[in-house]
Amino acid sequence: MLLHLGDGRRVPVEPDEVFLLEADGDETVVRTRGRRRHRDVRSLGELLAMFSADSMVQVHRSFAVNPDRVTEVRRRKNRRDWELQLEPPVNRVIPVGRAYALLLWAAYGEV
Repeated sequence: MLLHLGDGRRVPVEPDEVFLLEADGDETVVRTRGRRRHRDVRSLGELLAMFSADSMVQVHRSFAVNPDRVTEVRRRKNRRDWELQLEPPVNRVIPVGRAYALLLWAAYGEV
């Protein structure tokens, strides 16, 4: 797929190498295996529609993750909500919104 950067460049990335999509206003920050972040000029919803349903899952209004890049899903300290940990080198902890938890479970075949 091609990322559309703000300076008019297009950068090819392999969809399975995308770890995280993070909404930032009307744009989306794309995290891949490399340490560099890419800022796509399209919205999270637009980018998410380009992935197959099983390769990228929206887990929060601002985040979508590649379920193959998740190392752990655990309860947050409040014990009501969930969060997930992405594998290295990204290593981010991402909150799972209550409205999106079922989508995450479905990505792992648990409904």
